[in-house]
Amino acid sequence: MGRVVHMFTSRQRVILRQIVSPPYVYRWAGLLTTIGLVVGVTVVVLSDVGAPAVVAAGTSPAVSSGPAGVPARTAEDAPARGIPGQARPAITSSRLSVTSTTTDRPTVALTFDDGPSSYTPEVLDILAENQARATFCMIGEQAVAEPAMVQRVVAAGHRLCDHTFTHDATVGANDPSLISTQLGRSHRSLATVVNPPVDVDYFRAPEGKWSLQLDQVAAQTGMRPLGWSVDTLDWTQPGVAAIVASVQRSVHPGAVILFHDGGGPREQTVAAIREIIPWLHDQGYEFTFPT
Repeated sequence: MGRVVHMFTSRQRVILRQIVSPPYVYRWAGLLTTIGLVVGVTVVVLSDVGAPAVVAAGTSPAVSSGPAGVPARTAEDAPARGIPGQARPAITSSRLSVTSTTTDRPTVALTFDDGPSSYTPEVLDILAENQARATFCMIGEQAVAEPAMVQRVVAAGHRLCDHTFTHDATVGANDPSLISTQLGRSHRSLATVVNPPVDVDYFRAPEGKWSLQLDQVAAQTGMRPLGWSVDTLDWTQPGVAAIVASVQRSVHPGAVILFHDGGGPREQTVAAIREIIPWLHDQGYEFTFPT
């Protein structure tokens, strides 16, 4: 210590004694404590954002058998044109809905809301003609009324998404316990409307009205919250050309594209996807599921 002291001049030693003596030492201690608290809080916040809690992880069991005339469905059975076999995604409470696909190829995910309806068979025919798969965000009460249509969607290798039982856009504003009851009902109705019951991989909030608790309850119910990155606004019936142009203008690798096969007249949507899906294929895109 003596050597350290002799390294300073007399003036420097006086200043040093003042710094380590009251009241200055208390001020230094307070400053260091404040810095430590700020650093600690920052680390906690960053770790919470970077590592969301996994609620239900892994791949879901594939449907190994089905009713007469319905082919078995596995993660590997994919049509020949640009549709990779894909394991089911882990379900996480990420506080952010899924808006992309995550593969190393140019991919898009086609999604259809508010069905099933009288337009759903035409949509399925177009998808089959182009060997493309899609995700159908179905309203529970309509699915219960049209079980054969839900069965056809599942048999074709498409995936199901819960869109609430009655298209209730206020669901996210409710208490978490009520949200859990509502999503549990719609999830069960959709999963069990076919025999054997099927996986319901996703949940999409009606009108995109998300809340933190809705996202979390959806994940806890076993569904991945599903958003979109390309909104065609087809529900406004802007015209076939406008719907086609919205996709051609905004599509990008990993895009999740929002269409509607229910909820109103959808002749424009049907006509638009007859052009859009072959165009996407010609641009080199593969059709996959959101992840």
